Amino acid sequence: MAGNGGDDISGNLVIRAVEPGCQESIDLQWEMRRELDVMYGETTIDPPPLEQFRLPRAAFLVAWLDGMPIGCGAITTMNESTAHVKRVFVRSGFRGNGFGRRVMDALEKKAAELGYSMLFLETADKQLEAIRMYTSLGYERVPCAGRIPCSEQSICFERRL
Repeated sequence: MAGNGGDDISGNLVIRAVEPGCQESIDLQWEMRRELDVMYGETTIDPPPLEQFRLPRAAFLVAWLDGMPIGCGAITTMNESTAHVKRVFVRSGFRGNGFGRRVMDALEKKAAELGYSMLFLETADKQLEAIRMYTSLGYERVPCAGRIPCSEQSICFERRL
């Protein structure tokens, strides 16, 4: 069932909001973190922070393909008009099939439903697939400094809804 961009992955993709502490959310966040740890030479031992996704006007979404959790994404409040997009992740064997775009579309719809007019997100310089996807979706690069705590590797984007 896993694809490499050229494979045809057919199936029923369902994306819905979940309780951030559900097992699918935790498993996907740890998988994402392990991947980033390898990429950046880090070791994460702290569990994923969940409270920010339990706030009013926040949401954690999980994507299931034929019942298997394959990706996630979340929004939380940055300010009254801006949602902060976080935890966008698609399992490696499922990338290149448009699932990340579908997660982003669901996050954008959820943000609009919650009353936001702008989306902000941060990624990092080695996450080239993510950078390409955000750029292709119309997100514009903006300075990170002064908006969020960031590192030298941080790359930030925003998009008006």
